[in-house]
Amino acid sequence: MTEGVGIRATARLADCDKNTVLEVLRTVGDKCERFHDKIIRNITVDNLQLDELWARVGIRQQRISPWEKYRGDFYTFLALEGESKLIVSHYTGKRDTVSTDFFIYDLEQRLAGRVQITTDAWAAYPDTIRRYLLSRLDYAIMQKIYRAPFKDLDTIDPLRRYGAPQCVGVTVEILGGEPDTDKICTSHVERCNLSVRHFTKRFGRLGLGWSRKLENHRAAVALFVVAHNFCKRHSTLGTSPAVRSKLTDHVWNAQELVKRLSETI
Repeated sequence: MTEGVGIRATARLADCDKNTVLEVLRTVGDKCERFHDKIIRNITVDNLQLDELWARVGIRQQRISPWEKYRGDFYTFLALEGESKLIVSHYTGKRDTVSTDFFIYDLEQRLAGRVQITTDAWAAYPDTIRRYLLSRLDYAIMQKIYRAPFKDLDTIDPLRRYGAPQCVGVTVEILGGEPDTDKICTSHVERCNLSVRHFTKRFGRLGLGWSRKLENHRAAVALFVVAHNFCKRHSTLGTSPAVRSKLTDHVWNAQELVKRLSETI
C-alpha cells in the first residue's frame, strides 16, 4: 500500500479478502498516527512549507446532502521541512478555518525554536499561524499565478487537456518577522503532493481508487507519512528524511517499520 497499490489489488496479491486489507490498514494507520505523534517532537526546522492536497471521500462534493460531514471533498494539510524533506505535521479535514486551526495547533506543538514558514494564499493561514507562532515566526506567502484555462475545449491541444496550467508569475508577501528571501518557497511541498498521489492510490485522479470512508482515508495518510519519513530514500538526499533529521541512523524497511510501531506504542 505504500507503493501506490490499491486495496483490491493488494488483496489479490496477498490472496485475502479486501476487508482484511482494510482492517490491516486501519490498525497500522492508527499505530502510525500515534507513532508520529510521539516521535516527531521538538523538531528544529530551517524552512517549513505548508500546502493542502485535495481528495474525494465517498462521493462528489456536488452530490452530498447539507448535513453530510464525512463525505465529499477533503483536504490533507502537510507541513514539510524544505531541507530534510521531513513531514512534520499533517491533518485531513475540510478546507476551512476549523481544520486549519487543528493543523497549525498540532504543528506548533512539534516545533522548537524560531521557524520560517511559507504558505500559499489560503485565507485561513495568516491569522491562524500568527495566533500560535507569532513570538517565534518568520512568515511569507508565495502565490503562483497561472495562465487562465481556455473556455473553449476545441482550442485546447488534446495532449495538454489534463496537463497543469502554465505558471506565468509569482507574488511574495511578507507577513511576519524577517524571513530569508532565498528560502521563501513552496516547491518542495508541492513536489511532496505528487509523491502522495503517486504512492497512495486513493489520491489518484480520474480513477476508481478514491476513499469510501474518511477513517480509511486518514489511516492511509498516516501510513504514507511514516513510510515517507522513515522508509523512503529521497533521491536528492540519498537517504530518508528521518535520517537527515537525525531521528534514526538508517533507512527502515517494511519489517522494521512494523517492529518499531509495535515497540513504540
